[in-house]
Amino acid sequence: MKAYIRMQDGSERKVGDEIVPIECFRCGTCCTRFRPEVSKREIERIARKLRIPIETFFAEYVRRVPIKEGYILQSSDDKCPFLRRDEESVKSACTIYAFRPKACRDWVPSLSRVECREGLSSLKGVSELLLPQDIFDSVEQIERFSSTARADE
Repeated sequence: MKAYIRMQDGSERKVGDEIVPIECFRCGTCCTRFRPEVSKREIERIARKLRIPIETFFAEYVRRVPIKEGYILQSSDDKCPFLRRDEESVKSACTIYAFRPKACRDWVPSLSRVECREGLSSLKGVSELLLPQDIFDSVEQIERFSSTARADE
């Protein structure tokens, strides 16, 4: 699936396979698709920051799987247990963002990622036109996104 972005001057640019970082839309799609790997050290750090016993954290938020680190974050529903959605704005937030696992810190939002394109599409709702101010909360975020979109002109 190829995606296109329309610039303010009316030109369209194809979004390619190269991962070009963009400002996150806060759609939460990546957090519903992936279960991040977590190391024992990360589990201990997150449990400590949440002020819950490590045994409780393991029981409620971790599943042992045959991967390099040996654990993934689990949830009873189909999303990260630390993802929260603001129903009014349809934006998402990570409740452990400041101390999230390395796998989450390493995720790079990009229009070349299917998840980000789907998330962008979900934010537009019923309208065919989606403006940057509909996606981002600040002028700085809009400017960073716009400069990224113009980067390879």
